[in-house]
Amino acid sequence: MKRRIREITTAGAGLLLAAGLAGCSLFPSHPPPPVPAAPISLLPANCPFLGQEDVRPVRIPQGTPRETIGGVLNAYGAWLNAGSEVLSSWQAGGTVPGECVDSLAAANSEAYATTIFTTHSDVAWQQYFRTVERMNAQTLQGIRAEEPGAAQRGTFELLKEIDSSSTDNGTFLKFDAVFTPAAAGPGGNWEDWDKPTRWYVELVPAGEFLVINYVEQAPAAGYP
Repeated sequence: MKRRIREITTAGAGLLLAAGLAGCSLFPSHPPPPVPAAPISLLPANCPFLGQEDVRPVRIPQGTPRETIGGVLNAYGAWLNAGSEVLSSWQAGGTVPGECVDSLAAANSEAYATTIFTTHSDVAWQQYFRTVERMNAQTLQGIRAEEPGAAQRGTFELLKEIDSSSTDNGTFLKFDAVFTPAAAGPGGNWEDWDKPTRWYVELVPAGEFLVINYVEQAPAAGYP
């Protein structure tokens, strides 16, 4: 009797195993990979495509005060020239509508304002960002008006380091600089940055970079 029960039990186990295997596969199929989302342009549909990777602000690395001055001027110079290469590549494929150039400058402004500055939402700061955006648009419109490849980049030149200090909590800079617009650009309004300008800049640490917490530009005296 015990032997018969053991045989039944063994047979039952075999049936259970077979039933379990019947619903499984030794090589289970994996679900298909998700379909990548279509890239989204930062510009209106009537403009050439502009991806997020096409708008990369130049950041200000931490360093000595003099190195930080160079970083500030480098970042501002990059902003005023931002989109130059992108626009040149668009123009190689045909005429670019003027409103697309302005939209490109707006995308650059959003990227720089939210990357190299601390958060500022008040009206005065928004007006400041729009002023730099307009100068960037001015550079881009100059490129649009020229033959492909003819435009040059505007550059900043440090004239004098006046007073700078740095602590673990931040860096304060006071220096004179001048901006030379691109030779191909229009003669528009550069907020007198194309004349000797006194800069007052306060920066605070943000990881391995610095971000601007305060900035002021004013005419600098004592230059011809």
